[in-house]
Amino acid sequence: MIHRTRMENTVANPELDQLLNTLIPFAKQMHSAQGGFYPIGSSMKPNGKVSLNAPFTGNEFPSIQQVIGRLTQIFRQSARGGEIKAAAICYEGKAIPPGESQKTDVICIGLEHQSGEAIDIFVPYQKGLLGKYSYGELFASQRDRQFFV
Repeated sequence: MIHRTRMENTVANPELDQLLNTLIPFAKQMHSAQGGFYPIGSSMKPNGKVSLNAPFTGNEFPSIQQVIGRLTQIFRQSARGGEIKAAAICYEGKAIPPGESQKTDVICIGLEHQSGEAIDIFVPYQKGLLGKYSYGELFASQRDRQFFV
């Protein structure tokens, strides 16, 4: 389970927690290996199987918004068809942590469940002088549903 010091029980649904526990380590691994990553999705089938999703947009070097848009479209279609019960999109962005006044780099994870829970999780990070990343305490906010609409 992901360590939460700033917000206990950030994700109420254990299935969303599973997606979170898949995506955060993946994002950190990509930081270490490549210094960043394109948006990636994760979804859970009705039988509980979790998979990573990286869509093809038709463009060799798509914009981040194109990838997020395509993942959103795929998850919305899959949700309508009853093919998934939870989904998440993970990408790099900027946000203002609680108690701070300046935006910082964050790993963003937009999580949704068929039950109606929808939440954005943010993991602040900084790249050090030697290319090593350090991560802060995660924080969360409610999000508008985009997949299970």
